[in-house]
Amino acid sequence: MAKKAKSQNIWQAGVDAFAARRKKVEALRAAVRSARDETPRPRPRLVAANDGGLDELVRHAALAATLPLRQEIEALKDEVAGLRRQVAELSKRGG
Repeated sequence: MAKKAKSQNIWQAGVDAFAARRKKVEALRAAVRSARDETPRPRPRLVAANDGGLDELVRHAALAATLPLRQEIEALKDEVAGLRRQVAELSKRGG
């Protein structure tokens, strides 16, 4: 019976620790929400349509949205290098 009581005490201590951490997390989340609500957000910058800057902004945004990321380019280079190694290995085996 002592083992069962000891196991229950250990389990209860874990549950209590979890509950305490959960309360801390909830308090932190509430503080973040409160700070986020109180912090004034910058207003979006408006651009006059007649100065030609809007076209440039749209072009730049479209390019930024479609250009591959540096990590994607590096991953592609690694994949191509691996494929080249495989082709060279297969070429050596085949003839």
